[in-house]
Amino acid sequence: MSRPVFVCVPGASHSHLIYEPLRAALASHGYAAYPLSLPSVGGNPPTYDFTEDVRAIRDLCAELVDSGQDVILVMHAYGGLPGGEALWGLGRGERTQRGLRGGVIRLVFIMSWLAVEGFQGSPRGDVTGMFPYMRCDLRAGITTIDPRQARNVFYNDMPRAEAEYWTSQLLPQSIGVFWSQTTYASWRYIPTTYVLCGQDNCVTLPYAEMMLQTASESRPNMIDVVERCEDGGHSIMLSRVEWTTNMLRRAAGERV
Repeated sequence: MSRPVFVCVPGASHSHLIYEPLRAALASHGYAAYPLSLPSVGGNPPTYDFTEDVRAIRDLCAELVDSGQDVILVMHAYGGLPGGEALWGLGRGERTQRGLRGGVIRLVFIMSWLAVEGFQGSPRGDVTGMFPYMRCDLRAGITTIDPRQARNVFYNDMPRAEAEYWTSQLLPQSIGVFWSQTTYASWRYIPTTYVLCGQDNCVTLPYAEMMLQTASESRPNMIDVVERCEDGGHSIMLSRVEWTTNMLRRAAGERV
């Protein structure tokens, strides 16, 4: 029986490169991973909302499942918003009912948006709810990250030199994605793992726990696994590669 493959979606202002250490670690255990860059990241030109991100995630997952692959979708931070929206009809259960091979067999949200249908972070044009480390430029249609705050927010659990390197890799983010409104919640229909990180200074543990509780109390849902990385910050695919690799191996059905 072939192993599932991983599609890895980064958060805002981060490219696919954030998953490269994890991709290599998964490969050493016999898994293929496909880190994805989102169209909204880079902001040149800025995207109006998260539609292009949703399409990019859906297109890659559809290509893989149509080839008969089982897919695990891994989403970090903002990536859970378009990721949760993108998978209607792609779950393995739904595809099996239609006589099709392959499908998305599990979702993994890492300190990520776990949004119900109709969720909108803030009304279009409103920046009052943006995090203080986000510098908003409405004329350009982007946000950028204050580099003086990036280490504490995103990379507080890794050596300074590594944190400074990843700070240098941050990209402008199309601001419109944060005004997008969801219409679908994939975690209702596909088995779901949620990963909580105890030292996250971006999403923060209390906020992630609130999102998880809200989704878990909503029906239907298929949230059946909660993993905790107590000493992990926001970007555990960089700072806790071994832990994250083992967590994903468990998501694939291994006992590790």
